[in-house]
Amino acid sequence: MKRKVLCMLGALTAVLSAYADGEQASVTSSPSPIVSTKPFEVTIQTSDLGSDVYCYTWAVAGTEEFAASGDWDGAINAKFKMTGSAGTYKLSVDDIMAFYGMTESQLEGVTKIGFIARTSSGRQTADVFAEVVQGRKNAYSGGEGTVQSPFVLKTTDDILALSTTSMDWADDVYFIMGADITVGEFSGIGTKSSPFKGNFDGKGYSLKNASVSNTAIGTSTGVFNAIDGATIRNLGVVDADINGTTFTGALAGYAASGTVERCFSSGTVTGTSICAGGLIGENAGATVSDCYSTAAVTNENDYATGGLVGKNKGVIKNTYASGKITAYNYAGGLTGANYGNVAASVAINASIEPTSDGAYIARFGGNNNEQNSTSGTLSWKEMPVKGASWSGYGDHSADHNSSLLSRSTYSDLLGWDFADVWEWRTEGSHSYPVLAGLNNQKDPATDEFYNGLSGVEIIDTDCRKLSVYPNPVNSFVNVEADKGIENVTVYTLSGQQVRKAECGGASTVTIECGDLTRGVYLLGVSLSDGTRAIEKIIKE
Repeated sequence: MKRKVLCMLGALTAVLSAYADGEQASVTSSPSPIVSTKPFEVTIQTSDLGSDVYCYTWAVAGTEEFAASGDWDGAINAKFKMTGSAGTYKLSVDDIMAFYGMTESQLEGVTKIGFIARTSSGRQTADVFAEVVQGRKNAYSGGEGTVQSPFVLKTTDDILALSTTSMDWADDVYFIMGADITVGEFSGIGTKSSPFKGNFDGKGYSLKNASVSNTAIGTSTGVFNAIDGATIRNLGVVDADINGTTFTGALAGYAASGTVERCFSSGTVTGTSICAGGLIGENAGATVSDCYSTAAVTNENDYATGGLVGKNKGVIKNTYASGKITAYNYAGGLTGANYGNVAASVAINASIEPTSDGAYIARFGGNNNEQNSTSGTLSWKEMPVKGASWSGYGDHSADHNSSLLSRSTYSDLLGWDFADVWEWRTEGSHSYPVLAGLNNQKDPATDEFYNGLSGVEIIDTDCRKLSVYPNPVNSFVNVEADKGIENVTVYTLSGQQVRKAECGGASTVTIECGDLTRGVYLLGVSLSDGTRAIEKIIKE
């Protein structure tokens, strides 16, 4: 059997080779193709060469070749020893440029790498080749895509480039954001057949005004259309407009596996078939923690619609949802259908409006069978259901009301971390949790896409000291209390004060409302015993 014959050309170990016959072999690589800036592993399949097998390997750049071992005999070295046996042999390379002794400019010309598996006794395979593509150094707004030097995303062009560069969706690619980015219309990142598997740290910044649309059945739609094994953290998806068929969510349409943590979403999500959610359409196996959504979710024709996740088969913990939901069936404030595990989470949605008979419509989750595993979950018991009745089959969770405006409910009862993960925010009559250190979070009640009241606004609907009538109101609204009324204030949903009356401890007060425009208002009452109550009133 002939061996590979070499002709050395100088100190750079560039070689011209006369290729020799050998035993039949094939090669596969991971990643495939090999990326010039990343580690790789190749597997050679051939006849059984025993367990003492080495690899002669060379990189090809145009007419130049760079042999890693320098010459044929130099490959009989521990550095080139292959692992495996019985005809399956592997070689791993951490740094292509260093391993093959090239300069950076030479590496940029490499298009393939050759391999020969051989023994010290003279057996060898035929030449086999693996394709090489050039890695992306200093693409986007900087970085190399490694854990030590992540790609930096700062511009709309960066996000558009990521959405069309599938090689950067791999599990060993790392991204950080360096600024809030206004996205606009784009195709989303990843697909259900080729999901995003990488590592994305928003660093507290947001992707704003993203618009993604898909019409094909079976596709998934979101800022990340699909993820599998990915890690996404510290990210806001703000004022999104997401329109899909199956598997539709603001952050991710479909999550096969991975981790989503410290993320939030707002805007609108509209699906026309199964699985629509304010954050994720279907969570098939990921862990979603310390997240929330205020997005309005609409799915009028099919199954599994939730304020946070449409259908869950993974793990959800320390989350809440507050957006308006319009849905056909299997609809819930947090999950539309849960076949996984949900813990320490809260539904405080503006409303749920069924378009069907409401057989599986509930405040927290659409189903309540043995596959629905929950613990420590709460829902706002005043949550409106429009045009139908709540279902006896759904999961209404533990009813709460004024306690949903207390930080202690979330920190003590649910165990949320307010030292490092969450922070408590109070604005006027509204109190609610937000994620610490993230930009662009806003009061759910002032979200232009939110369209309704929620559990963050009703401070004391259970207060037996107070009566407000008539409601809806046309010209005047009366307020009665068994304790003296110190003052009454009327606010718009955006927090603007439109009425203020000092009452001096009166037991009954009448407020003129005839000149107010039609809509929903908040009426705040301070009583002489120091308590305060908020009621919603509707101006006809």
